[in-house]
Amino acid sequence: MKENESALYSQYIIDGMKCDMTPAELLEECMDYDDYAAESENKGSYNDIIDESTEPPLSSFHPEKERLHEYMKHTEKASYGPRQFTMLYPEQFTRLQIAMALTSRLWSKGHFRLGDLRIWAQWDWNTRPVGNMAAFYASAGAASDYIYGLGVKMTDYLFLESDGESNARFFAWLPESEMPETSDEEQNDTTLFKSSPYESRHPWISDSRMCSSSILPDEDSWIIYIPFDTCSYRLGGSLLAQTNGRNGGPGPQIQDPDYFIDCYEVIRELVEDGIVLAGASVGDGGLATAAGRMCQDCGMKLDVRGLMESYQETDIIKVLFGETPGVLIQISGNDYDYLDSQLILQDVAYYPLGHPDPGCQDIIFNSSGDSGVAGILASLLNQASEGED
Repeated sequence: MKENESALYSQYIIDGMKCDMTPAELLEECMDYDDYAAESENKGSYNDIIDESTEPPLSSFHPEKERLHEYMKHTEKASYGPRQFTMLYPEQFTRLQIAMALTSRLWSKGHFRLGDLRIWAQWDWNTRPVGNMAAFYASAGAASDYIYGLGVKMTDYLFLESDGESNARFFAWLPESEMPETSDEEQNDTTLFKSSPYESRHPWISDSRMCSSSILPDEDSWIIYIPFDTCSYRLGGSLLAQTNGRNGGPGPQIQDPDYFIDCYEVIRELVEDGIVLAGASVGDGGLATAAGRMCQDCGMKLDVRGLMESYQETDIIKVLFGETPGVLIQISGNDYDYLDSQLILQDVAYYPLGHPDPGCQDIIFNSSGDSGVAGILASLLNQASEGED
């Protein structure tokens, strides 16, 4: 692969219309350093890039509820490797990957807020197929808008021309500086960073985790799901659709950065306070895939009826495999009331799904019958949160 500056600094003509800004100018809106504009002005001139956008065709993909666990095995396996960029859904895919980069930092040891984090981006891109450069332009615009809306800054980005599959990767980190005053235990961590003073007084982060990545075999504990966006569950561009060779139809409209911020801050505080016993980011492959990755030595019994009622969704496959960014956490039963008060205080909707099942290593999903008290409360909480926006 080789670096291709023309893709960043050229003018784009898409569907016969000349775009107002170059990708570099779009990304400038969320950059962290002040001299970026002057730097970009000194770049040489390049020929216009002319391309056509592509729209997702109507999908004939009809996943079967009976194959739920088969789907889980496929998406879980695929989630461990690099994911091919979904050209038909450039904006949705880009926002999801940024959200996952940020939520993956939630579990780290340290003291920081969302605004302390910085984003580094890399596009590895096959520039030849029709529609690919239009998709890149849409991805750059979505990245700039979403990162800016989240109150995060981008420190740098790279465009590499590839002969193979295209992908976009985003990494969240803290700018490195002198080590702040820490306890002896914190000084044992080798990766400490300090951010700008107007974000947090002494933010720092470690590569080690604050909580486990797999659930603990405590059947009295709770498994809680918190979506970080208010969008509906859709399968378009999802890992489930990709592993079945389909596009999946309409994709999720991830576009509520303000709600993401509220969710992030309260969950990060819970992690830092030791309330979260185990946690996983929900992204590629959706809720079901995150749950599968958490079940290494212990199963779960999860009731998604309240979640489905809250979203007025009757298709369990959409709810379990739709890629709305969020988290799945395990907390002690003794901490349930505290978590409830903190999430209600921040107007964050959450869904208590069930408990670990030490007697097995499988996941049992319940999606039929009466919703029960937990489902009703989750539904009412979501409605109340939406009504107070």
